[in-house]
Amino acid sequence: MANEVTTSAGSAGELIAAEIVSRLVIDAAYAEAALPPLVRVADISSESTLSVDFPKWPLLTAADLTEAADMSNTAVNTSSTLLTADEAGIMITVTDMLLNGAGLGGLEPFATELGKALANKIDADLLLSASSFTNSVGASGVDMTEDDFLSAIYTLELGSAKGPFVAVLHPYQVSNLRRAIAASTGAVWGGPSTPAVDLGSLGTLYGVDIVQSTNCASVNVNADRMGVMMPLGNQSGLAYVLKTGAKTEFQRDASLRATEIVVTAVYGHGCVNAAANGGVKIITNHE
Repeated sequence: MANEVTTSAGSAGELIAAEIVSRLVIDAAYAEAALPPLVRVADISSESTLSVDFPKWPLLTAADLTEAADMSNTAVNTSSTLLTADEAGIMITVTDMLLNGAGLGGLEPFATELGKALANKIDADLLLSASSFTNSVGASGVDMTEDDFLSAIYTLELGSAKGPFVAVLHPYQVSNLRRAIAASTGAVWGGPSTPAVDLGSLGTLYGVDIVQSTNCASVNVNADRMGVMMPLGNQSGLAYVLKTGAKTEFQRDASLRATEIVVTAVYGHGCVNAAANGGVKIITNHE
């Protein structure tokens, strides 16, 4: 019979399998990637370029005027940071023996893990870019404290950063912060009305949302973890350039009796504003 849907290479069955895996990969990648929604995003997926130039306005200062005296001109010289998207990806090879035993359902765990791997790569790249921030709080080899958190807020405010702010911390940093608050005898935390919900989850602290990520970079020869506090969204000093999202393709290797599952994406990342109004590094002891 003609037009059967089979599992052979190039058949409708293979295309269906690729579509199923692609959807699973995309769902996993978007579900796991925490950083892109928090930073400045430039979507160039429909444009004929791989690069985006992010301008930074200079700080302008007004002055007193004298009656009948001509005003002097103020030069406005913007700086900019160019970010270029490039490829990232992962490939695994699934044997025929496995697929013959598991069927299409056997691809689901592979697809999910591929999506997670890509999401972790994106988050890790963006968090590593935080190393370009000029300002830093915390001390090498010292556990994170509540004072570090407050110092980060003050650094942003002193730099005229626009809120709301968000902090991305490693779970070990969050754990140390919880312990520091739990041990505090200050008026905010030490009384009988201590906000237990805040103390336990640390979803928000002093008006700053906290996102936990194991992708916070190891720095200082793996002696410390580097978290970050920054303005949320378009005011963030970190930027993400999206050219193409997760894309999945199958490649048949007949002699190996296996199918390669290739997942790629094209994106860029970087720090486009290293000043205090862009963000601040939080560097504290490694777990």
